[in-house]
Amino acid sequence: MSAKPELRNSSRLPYSTEIYCSKYISEGKITVYELALEIKVANISREGLCITTEVEFKEGAFLEFDITLEDKVYKSISAMILWIIKDQNNYKYGMRINNITGKLSRHIYKMENRFLARI
Repeated sequence: MSAKPELRNSSRLPYSTEIYCSKYISEGKITVYELALEIKVANISREGLCITTEVEFKEGAFLEFDITLEDKVYKSISAMILWIIKDQNNYKYGMRINNITGKLSRHIYKMENRFLARI
């Protein structure tokens, strides 16, 4: 049995932080959270991120969130859920960031280079 091919163009950077989800869009329905959902980030790349939460979302849905990388806050980031893995009461989601800004992409690239330099 062969392994599933890697779909990312850039490597995954293990990075523990939170995103603060303010909006969920699925099948034409928009859910706005008065109090943003705090969701854990497992890793990040220049194309996307992997998150874990107890909240169930649907594949193909979009989340809008704020994320802090190191000391910089990036607001109203949008990402689409590409895959889901359920593990007991938790869900793990692979997400692709939509229309990633140059600043956010460069920030992740610099973090990645610092991480790889330490290895």
